[in-house]
Amino acid sequence: MSQPRARHLNSAQRARLQRAARDAALLYPDNSDLQQCAIDAALDYLNDSADLDADGAKWHRIRQEERRLGARVRQLAVMAVADKAISERRAASAIFVDRMALRRWSGKTGHSRKTESPRGQESSR
Repeated sequence: MSQPRARHLNSAQRARLQRAARDAALLYPDNSDLQQCAIDAALDYLNDSADLDADGAKWHRIRQEERRLGARVRQLAVMAVADKAISERRAASAIFVDRMALRRWSGKTGHSRKTESPRGQESSR
């Protein structure tokens, strides 16, 4: 907690910041970027510079934009694969989804080969 903004905190606030940092490490053990973001938020709060309303509204706008962009990317990928302009594997890689998700979006099942039913096998004997 050697950030300049942390130096202006009293001892109780510094202790609270330390707890927030420990919590962030537990919440995001493999993501130092998210840990730092949580610590920065705690610093903003402790320095009375946080604005929950503004950040909440921003988060809401971003989630809406994410949904719109997701619909766009999904449609582009499905159509490009259907037209054989791109392979399923390449499309899935380009939009960072599992290939099976792309197949589901396209209405395809997990099995691409048609198998003969046991009943059909019996009648052909």
